[in-house]
Amino acid sequence: MKLYTLLTCCIFLTACATTQQLQGEQQNTLGDATTLRPVESSGLVTQGLSQSRLARVDTAMRKYTDTQKLAGTVTLVARNQEIVHLSANGMRNLETNEEMTTDSIFRIYSMTKPITAVAALTLWEQGKFHMYDPIEKYLPELAELKVFAGMDGENMRFEPSDQPVRIIDLFLHTAGFSYGFTNSEVDKLYQALPPVSDNDSVETVLQRISALPLNHQPGTQWHYGINTDIIGFLVERISGMKLGDYMQQIIFDPLQMTDTAFYIPLEKRNRLVQIYGPGENSEIVALDEAPLGDFLSDPSVHNGGGGLVSTISDYYIFAQMLLNGGEYNGQRILGRKTVEYLRSNHLPANLIPFSPTSHGEGHALAMSVTVNSNDALLMGSDGDYGWGGAASTYFRIDPKENMIIIMMSQFVPSAFYPVRHDFKNTVYQSLVD
Repeated sequence: MKLYTLLTCCIFLTACATTQQLQGEQQNTLGDATTLRPVESSGLVTQGLSQSRLARVDTAMRKYTDTQKLAGTVTLVARNQEIVHLSANGMRNLETNEEMTTDSIFRIYSMTKPITAVAALTLWEQGKFHMYDPIEKYLPELAELKVFAGMDGENMRFEPSDQPVRIIDLFLHTAGFSYGFTNSEVDKLYQALPPVSDNDSVETVLQRISALPLNHQPGTQWHYGINTDIIGFLVERISGMKLGDYMQQIIFDPLQMTDTAFYIPLEKRNRLVQIYGPGENSEIVALDEAPLGDFLSDPSVHNGGGGLVSTISDYYIFAQMLLNGGEYNGQRILGRKTVEYLRSNHLPANLIPFSPTSHGEGHALAMSVTVNSNDALLMGSDGDYGWGGAASTYFRIDPKENMIIIMMSQFVPSAFYPVRHDFKNTVYQSLVD
């Protein structure tokens, strides 16, 4: 894989089938991810969601798993701090005939970005940086970046940047950095970079980035790129800690997110979901190599844009912390106003929607946010926010409905099937109160 060449661009281009519908006691405030269970209900409506309508979520997921378009899925819905749906469908590994379980571990790729953003915001709250600060103040390797200005024959033209890249530009993907997903002249330079190896460091990666031109003048366009990776480097530079260690101390340990990390220890590897993709005839094919490596050892460079693994229960705890205004189970990670800033749109009107396929969507910090649900072409609310990952993981948080929805699978590219759209619509159509 080339440097940071995640397949996460797919997120915005936005056999055996078994169901494990766990029922148990109410566990709305537990911090141990392994004990989370849906609230027990004998009624027709739970927390305002029709149980018969909510069953359509499993029906929608089995449409993919029964036909082996997807090997397996795990889905979760929570409202009013109660988990009302937690279900696994299909297989964790088709080749070894392992059923999907709700404690399966997934490569969450770009769903790492919101966690990296929260890590950075804990430093912002302490006055360690300002959103308007130029990134070069903390990462001097990124000073005097050039901007791509077109071609003179076969030669690229560059111009100086009108203003420095600000930290807020990194959060919003308006800095001008790219990922290398297209055939543009700038992206060809990204594609030519060597892969990150165990011999690399944050400093060597920053040196390579500094030699690349920006795709556009900072702050003038939205362009998906390695911005959150750079925010991760900012966290490391300010905190003096490796990104995963800082996350562990500030986020994972307080919230008891026991299965979220930049690699999977030996004793948990049996829970890692096999990753799949489409074959030549669209049949499901197991991938020999996952994007960004095998996730089985601690990488030399922690990728804040897409390097974490997690479970649906761990990610629910993280999402519920945000929905609660920065606190979960008595552990406060962020202040209420910080979360409000995090989940608000910060793009100007001329950049909305941020991409042609993101109807009705603005951009919060490291996530999208619905600014006009009438334009969104999916059910939802103004202000619901979230993001997805390259291998078909997805979450949204809806403050108006006090609801969290999370879906996890392991299939790239993530937009190959409209499974995320099916999931969101089947959840929202179940709201009756």
